[in-house]
Amino acid sequence: MITEILKSASGLDTWLGRQFGRPYHALLGVGLVVEIAQRLRELAERKSWDLGVVPTWLATLLFVALLLHQLGELHEHATRRGR
Repeated sequence: MITEILKSASGLDTWLGRQFGRPYHALLGVGLVVEIAQRLRELAERKSWDLGVVPTWLATLLFVALLLHQLGELHEHATRRGR
């Protein structure tokens, strides 16, 4: 079942990428940047470094990794269009 969900999600992502191209990838990138900024603001607002800060850091690292992945996808898309 998980394989089918992943296959469907990949197909939908590919279709959206073909239909909307760079704007689709740019929208995803902007969304990730906004989310990273929100998480960093949450960290700055905390007065103490308790255990509650760990999930925020982990979420921030995840969003940074997703942004790097998205930038790589955008680069691949631009390279394919340039050929």
